[in-house]
Amino acid sequence: MYGFSKNLREELKPHSIKVTSVLPGAIMTDSWKGFDNKEKRIMEAGDIARMVYAASQLSIAACVEDIVLRPQLGDL
Repeated sequence: MYGFSKNLREELKPHSIKVTSVLPGAIMTDSWKGFDNKEKRIMEAGDIARMVYAASQLSIAACVEDIVLRPQLGDL
């Protein structure tokens, strides 16, 4: 998917369409249901959403190509 995103970004540049690859680490979703996250080893979904929203608010001249987010204490 990452390679596809890079190619898609190149193809859509002339049309002023931005493509941003989002590469997150562990996110606290239903797939982690029951996991004890008291040590905050897994990120909150809202963290990802806020970064994607922020990237969408830039001027037409700027494009965030990649968003890489990992838990503060490292990947599990």
